[in-house]
Amino acid sequence: MDTKSLISNYVWLISYIRRRGRVPFKEINRAWQREERDGGLELSKRTFLRHINDIAEIFGIDIECEGCGEYNYFITSDDSKSDSTKSWLLNSMSLHNFVCESQQLKKRILLENIPSGQMFLTTLIEAIRDQRKVHIWHQGFGKEESNFLIEPYCVKLYKQRWYVLAKSERGVRIYALDRINNAECTDQKYKLPDNNPEEVFDNIIGISITNKKMEHIVVKAYKGAEFGYRDCYLRSLPLHSSQKENIKKATNEYAIFEYNLKPTYEFVQELLTMHNQVEVLEPVSLRIYMKNIIDSMEEMYKRKKK
Repeated sequence: MDTKSLISNYVWLISYIRRRGRVPFKEINRAWQREERDGGLELSKRTFLRHINDIAEIFGIDIECEGCGEYNYFITSDDSKSDSTKSWLLNSMSLHNFVCESQQLKKRILLENIPSGQMFLTTLIEAIRDQRKVHIWHQGFGKEESNFLIEPYCVKLYKQRWYVLAKSERGVRIYALDRINNAECTDQKYKLPDNNPEEVFDNIIGISITNKKMEHIVVKAYKGAEFGYRDCYLRSLPLHSSQKENIKKATNEYAIFEYNLKPTYEFVQELLTMHNQVEVLEPVSLRIYMKNIIDSMEEMYKRKKK
């Protein structure tokens, strides 16, 4: 069997057992044949055991048998849960399996389009892998094109745009890939820093590298249909990993959420998208900043349409 088919089978097994929790081999085998994997052939126990050994080695996911009753198989440890990249890859491959096996699903799975910036993504990832400097031709909005060398540290996807965190003669900065006109990997080597690049983004929302100080931010989220059940949305998908709900200060009308982060441009933008569903309580400086933006918008819409 070719490597592509093997990986597809591994991903299918991980996805199926993860969804079922605990499942006997006979059910795995029935589902395997129903999905017509390997042409609908029966999955032998020997092949299955070889597959779970490979899954542990390749993906860091251990599948074991509880050894009693129907001999249910289940996932005992899963490195992908703490590894966002591995988790994303597994989910992407699992989705790819579904689509490839059922062509009619292609029109039923709708994804956000990433319009530009992917052209040089592979170049940058290869450069990070080989620790080679990259010569880029960069043109910011409203600026002239400039070209210089960068030492790429990591790539990050945010709001349908790819970015690269890199060191250049200008320091450590973020560059949007859709503003790079050309990129060429050089033979010049560099050393990746020891720190985890995720730490750069720990205390912010978005991609703005800033010297702003950390702030304790308190936000009121209004409840009910009139306000789009904003409190429920924030519980189900927190704005930031530091988000905590202050139950003691909640009322029937609103919930209180607290954050410890740097109030970047992207954080303010997230709050503005919630309209009148949220209100900044602390710090006072951020509350005033939000008020000034809202006042400016009000003045804009008061002007007579030309």
